[in-house]
Amino acid sequence: MVRASKQLAPAVAPELRDCACDVMEVVPSVMDALRSAMRAHVGEPLSVPQFRALSFVARHAGCTVGDVATFLGVTMPTASALVDRLARTGLLQHDEDPVDRRRLRLRLTATGRVLLAGIADGAQRDLAGRLVDCSPAELRALRDGLAVLRRLSEHHGTTPATAADPRPDEPRSRVRRA
Repeated sequence: MVRASKQLAPAVAPELRDCACDVMEVVPSVMDALRSAMRAHVGEPLSVPQFRALSFVARHAGCTVGDVATFLGVTMPTASALVDRLARTGLLQHDEDPVDRRRLRLRLTATGRVLLAGIADGAQRDLAGRLVDCSPAELRALRDGLAVLRRLSEHHGTTPATAADPRPDEPRSRVRRA
């Protein structure tokens, strides 16, 4: 028998529930469109998981292989092999952690940054092409809505790499999670 909690969650106002349903309905299709645009520009040199790992490291320089594994939802050995491949191709560099030599800190190489910027640029052009028919008022409304979503989700699902971002004063990369 399940015992009812003494403190029940407050009833959610219908307009909040409707808005939450809209977000849950729209965000997955937006993410599919973003992934599609990015994949179209990844090309031969990278697999999608490699691209996602590079994008993560670009946003979280100094993260660990474990952070990459958590982000990708893969095992440590899988993430380690992926990071090793990216390092061998010159896209990623791993440095010994000054505090714990068993740990590696990851960052993009100049080549990795150039490749990632090219992919992002192509995807942004594709997405801008989808926005071409929007009115200025629609574009403003979209940007305002995105600002709200960003604010509401900023601290949700942080990883050790995001919680302790070594570059808190630098602007966020224009490349977002793929």
